[in-house]
Amino acid sequence: MTNAPLLLVGFCAGLASALLYASAASGSVLAIFLFYIAPLPILIAGIGWRHHAGLIGAVVAALALGVALGPTGGLFHAVAVGLPAWWLAYLALLARPGATESQTEWYPVGRLVLWTAVIGALLVTLSIPMVGTSLDEYRGALKALFGRVFETAPATPGLPEGEDRARLFDLMAALLPIMAALLWTVSSLVNLWLAGRITRASGRLIRPWPDLSAMTFPRTASYGFFAAMLGSFLPDLAGLVAELFATTLLVAFTLLGLAVVHVTTRAMPTRGLILFGVYALLLIQPWVGVFLAALGLAEQSIGVRKRFGGPPAAPTP
Repeated sequence: MTNAPLLLVGFCAGLASALLYASAASGSVLAIFLFYIAPLPILIAGIGWRHHAGLIGAVVAALALGVALGPTGGLFHAVAVGLPAWWLAYLALLARPGATESQTEWYPVGRLVLWTAVIGALLVTLSIPMVGTSLDEYRGALKALFGRVFETAPATPGLPEGEDRARLFDLMAALLPIMAALLWTVSSLVNLWLAGRITRASGRLIRPWPDLSAMTFPRTASYGFFAAMLGSFLPDLAGLVAELFATTLLVAFTLLGLAVVHVTTRAMPTRGLILFGVYALLLIQPWVGVFLAALGLAEQSIGVRKRFGGPPAAPTP
């Protein structure tokens, strides 16, 4: 009977995730939002009731969608939603003994961020062979898809015609996989943060809430980012895959840059205004993330926080 709550939580989380995932079929704006929070129930189960509950949720969701939408629907959920959410929940609670008996070293937040970035790029990479086996074939299939969508959609004033429309489809085909990897990474990070806050509020979070501004990346992260940037100049699909990893790692380094801003502004009287401005700019003009990522890379190289940081933040209860 001791496993009954865990099984029940996992079962309910799986059904909730499956419903959120299936809601995308309606095509509404709300449905798209619900689709992107489909990992949240599994993350909550995995973090609040240990990773076993998260794994049960992933399996239940895949089976439910397999019955409702067919084997492909269940498989897609398992690969893109269920198993990644279970893995992130598992890592979030991974721990080892610290320097003393009373200390515990929890899995670093920075490595969780990097895992999310790598998984986001990897999932889009795995989907590429299902569309095309070369870059031209892949983008050609995407352009054909856009053409069918625009043909069936209601007439939109201002939509270009002829060569201008073809150029628009070329741009969309080039950006779609990159945007997909970016959105998966960002939404997974938001879901992971939400799951942590929810389980903490409920009293079920067993690890202390980390100081996010103190997160660090291993040195190999910057090497991987620069390798992906160089790899993006490769021809055909190899260049596209490298672009995906460069994009999602850029998101990770943008977060590291934000952590640097949080630390280096602690002693400033206008800190609240500065942070508000940075986040507002990032939402309104996402390209600002490039400068934050550069700050994150500088942190990797010269330790900006150690050189210019303010006093340590008070520990989070």
